[in-house]
Amino acid sequence: MTTATDSEIRWQELLRRLATLFAMTDLQRFDDARVDVASDVLHDDGVEPRSFAVLHHLDRALAVKDEVTSPICVAFQRVRSTLRWRQNSSYARADFLDGYAYCELVGPGGHRKRDDVALGVLLLGPHVIYPEHAHPAAETYIVLSGCAQWRQGDGVWRAREPGERIRHASMEPHAMRTADEPLLAAYLWQDHLHEGARLLEGGA
Repeated sequence: MTTATDSEIRWQELLRRLATLFAMTDLQRFDDARVDVASDVLHDDGVEPRSFAVLHHLDRALAVKDEVTSPICVAFQRVRSTLRWRQNSSYARADFLDGYAYCELVGPGGHRKRDDVALGVLLLGPHVIYPEHAHPAAETYIVLSGCAQWRQGDGVWRAREPGERIRHASMEPHAMRTADEPLLAAYLWQDHLHEGARLLEGGA
């Protein structure tokens, strides 16, 4: 009988907490995707791990939470050393990249490989505008820490706080911006997983 390592247990805790937050009852599909516990190097899709300037804000982002999201931030902190952060390659040369990165935890290119769901986190630094963009996948965000503003189809900026849920329909333009606090938000895609987001012309 194989005993789960500390690393495995930490990952299971994080994914279960996130699945509960998104009201996903089929937790087994996360647990079945095993970590390579011998090396702690997770699913390898040929993407080299990189460090991004925005990661300097991660400690502060994890500190700005509420009672609902605090246990998730604690669980996230326990696996952070194994995380592989990325940026959308279609955003090359955009002027907000120093304040932006994301990590796909579960998905086609995630730490745990699945082809039916993408679950990850977005990190934005303070005073960053993530310009208007859209994608074929319907998307749900839940703010984990920090306060930010979201703009969707009606063009109105609305403040969003930890624990709030934001839904984007397929190809619905949306944008985010931060003030003095960084933002950490979890996202969920369940369709069009291989079709990424694109910035919209004139979006800001």
